[in-house]
Amino acid sequence: MAVITIFGPYASKRRQFGTALSKKLNYNYADRNIIREMARRANISEEYAESYEDGRSRGLMQILSKTVSMNFIKRIVGDSAGYIDSKIYFKLLEEIVISLYKRDNIVIVGRGSHCILQGYEGAYFIKIRAEWEDRVKNANKLLASRVCDIEDYILKQDKKEMKFMEYFYNVDWLDPSLFSLVINLSKLSIEEGIQQVVDLISA
Repeated sequence: MAVITIFGPYASKRRQFGTALSKKLNYNYADRNIIREMARRANISEEYAESYEDGRSRGLMQILSKTVSMNFIKRIVGDSAGYIDSKIYFKLLEEIVISLYKRDNIVIVGRGSHCILQGYEGAYFIKIRAEWEDRVKNANKLLASRVCDIEDYILKQDKKEMKFMEYFYNVDWLDPSLFSLVINLSKLSIEEGIQQVVDLISA
């Protein structure tokens, strides 16, 4: 009985690992459905929730929330329209992750869930990493021909992740003390990494 969070940089195979781990343990899996629930609770589209999450909309909403009252925003967009800012986003994210934790037997991927659940009993924090060359290969498979400069794209994703962790959690996203176990998928297969997690939660 455990709650396992998976964190890792873009193209490290963190999602493949999380999916395979949840199947191995017969646990529930939470990733995209966190965004879906966030959008539902905030009454916004999933696309907008994602754009806010990666910073595309966050800056604009920060400016608006500081210069314009929420009542004024509602008068413009209508009472039925949703609204989100940094405080609302983090409050909802925290509520959703904790509600997932309470279900037990679940693998949660990303969004700083390992920071939210620090100190929670039965929670294990796994970091997935891979060497640069392997990340480039993985990204090539994920992106096909949609991106011209793969390496630049990876660096931009890393920068977004770094800023997200700094902004919402005030932590260094590479800090090893945040994790129970670090698995390098350039050195181990997914199956071997999964066995390490099984050994950890069974100890």
